[in-house]
Amino acid sequence: MMIKLNVGSLDAGVKFYGAVFGAKLALKIQSNAGVVTFPNGGPGLILLPGHADGAKAGAFVIQVPNLREAQARAVSNGATVQGEFTGTPNNQTGRSIDLLDPWGNQVEILQLG
Repeated sequence: MMIKLNVGSLDAGVKFYGAVFGAKLALKIQSNAGVVTFPNGGPGLILLPGHADGAKAGAFVIQVPNLREAQARAVSNGATVQGEFTGTPNNQTGRSIDLLDPWGNQVEILQLG
């Protein structure tokens, strides 16, 4: 499974997702698009150049070990916070922060436990 996201440029997308989540460029597609993968697996992200408009913005949820550290990295790399949530999925405490990356894609960072 892969998730498509529009980003300003491949280099900018790799820089943002690398700095925030440790993603690495795994495959370059032609000269301006690519696939990044996360250190602990999960779906890859297909990064496509261009700006997302509301109808084409991507969205995904990613689990992180430390919610506040991930939030700080995301914001310092250009993300904006949209909201915070707390709940108990499967009787496990869960906290999440809804972010928009610099191109308008929704990224929800989630910490369980």
